[in-house]
Amino acid sequence: MTTISDLVNSGAIIRIELDLAPRDQPLRLLYATPQFVEWLRHVLDGAEPPHRIGHMSAAEQIDDLFYSFLSGAQLIFTRQFRAIRAEDNAVWELKTPDVRIFGWFMAKDCFVAAFGNWTDTIKDHDLYRGYRIAIRRLRRELGIDATLCVKGVAPDDVVSV
Repeated sequence: MTTISDLVNSGAIIRIELDLAPRDQPLRLLYATPQFVEWLRHVLDGAEPPHRIGHMSAAEQIDDLFYSFLSGAQLIFTRQFRAIRAEDNAVWELKTPDVRIFGWFMAKDCFVAAFGNWTDTIKDHDLYRGYRIAIRRLRRELGIDATLCVKGVAPDDVVSV
């Protein structure tokens, strides 16, 4: 059985940490695949969607979302996160106005970001199914079974309020 430590030690996932304000403590865990980290670096270097919707830059939107997630702030279901499809071992997306981040919850309050893309690109090309299939394939390749994948699709199945 594969464990989170196995995945980190093999380099399959990388822990993402942010400097939180002194009053905030990390209450959730955030991991990412190397492919997502590469995409994130591109965004942090200034990449922007062709038509930005949000008032903040894409990097600022992601930073704000990750800060909220890690610090345990309440996330708004369907506005900031949602399951792509109601199914066991669901694929989830974290959302900002301009960015979609696809992955899964290994445990409650523990998300793995696997892919990121611009909101317009996802919607214009209807890429939800493709990302869902790619993440299911990735989990199989990594040997991830039901013990490292939350089955529920309700908000309180995956994040503490």
